[in-house]
Amino acid sequence: MSCNKLNTILLGGKKGADGKYPVQREILFTPTGRLVADALPEQCRLIYARQQSEPELDGIESIVCPDGADFTEMVSTAIEGMEGDVMLLSTPMPEVVAEEYQMVMNQHNEAKTAVTTLTCGALDDTWHIAVYNVDVLRDILTCHPLSLTHSIQIAGDISAKTGACRTHSHIDVRSACDAYHAQKTIQHRVNSALMESGVSILDPEYTYISPYCEIGSGTTILPGTMIRPGSQVGCGCTIGPNTILDRAEIGDRTSVNSSQVYESSIGADATVGPFAYIRPGCQVGNDTRIGDFVELKKASIGNGTKVSHLTYIGDATVGERVNFGCGTVVVNYDGYVKSQTVIGDDCFIGCNTNLVAPVELGDRVLTAAGTTVTKNVPEGALAVARARQENKNGWNDRRRRMHGQD
Repeated sequence: MSCNKLNTILLGGKKGADGKYPVQREILFTPTGRLVADALPEQCRLIYARQQSEPELDGIESIVCPDGADFTEMVSTAIEGMEGDVMLLSTPMPEVVAEEYQMVMNQHNEAKTAVTTLTCGALDDTWHIAVYNVDVLRDILTCHPLSLTHSIQIAGDISAKTGACRTHSHIDVRSACDAYHAQKTIQHRVNSALMESGVSILDPEYTYISPYCEIGSGTTILPGTMIRPGSQVGCGCTIGPNTILDRAEIGDRTSVNSSQVYESSIGADATVGPFAYIRPGCQVGNDTRIGDFVELKKASIGNGTKVSHLTYIGDATVGERVNFGCGTVVVNYDGYVKSQTVIGDDCFIGCNTNLVAPVELGDRVLTAAGTTVTKNVPEGALAVARARQENKNGWNDRRRRMHGQD
């Protein structure tokens, strides 16, 4: 790590009544610790000082302290061997932006103070962010081992030069209630920025979009929609109402209505839903239709294919311009092994067809309604696999009379 990096220590906290630690609490589907880490200026090197039972933060260096350690013990452990300046973050404050961190860092450097605090709207000047000369910080901890929040007074007592700057009120997240209130601020920030960029959000109060998403201009987001980290939505789309996108890629001019899409891609000019469930590992092409009560799992669906309703397709590769009738099931699992199904282009799959994997259908195949396909079907063929119908005249009238019905 280069010498010009400012060591920045995020201190862990006590477990809440719900069993969660502060850095774990999610805001718009992301832990507060990750939001803090990503808001820091580039010159900050983040270190997470945590108790042993606290979870790690992915990609962030941890310093582990014993469970039950107080802030003084955690800070003393974290700064061991450090030189120069150090910035302390006493709790996760996910609303703070890079410019505010930069403000306190700049003032500390320009005024050449030993301690510079950033107070966030608190009337009693309680700090949650401060930059220290590390030697002065050691002296403060030695003099007053349990009183970090009064650093300015303590530093003055030991004749260290101090400074402070103030920003507007922010919430330090300790409880689920704190996380909710902080989320309202970040939700407003995210949704407002999207609307400024040309995205229409009909009801921002009931639309939850991660800051780690990309949404193209001309797209409309309807109420009740949740767009989780890693999702990408194209231009001119309609998403919602009541839709979940999780690491989903949605092409231009596609609509996803009251449906859920996980770790999958949907092409351009497609329609999904209502009430479709697209599980991880799916690639759905352009000009496709994935209709109501359709479930896809590890399926590749070619351009122009229509899967209109009440159908399950799993572990399958489907060609272009295929039409699936209502009630089709790809029978991909025998209780031990999940097998593949391959369907060619321009096929017509009749209603209530069962495709028992592993099986292949060539191009231009038609399956009759009610067919159970267990063998490969060559291109251009009709597959019929059902019992021949037999009518027994009067059979049900006799049965009814036996039970006293006319």
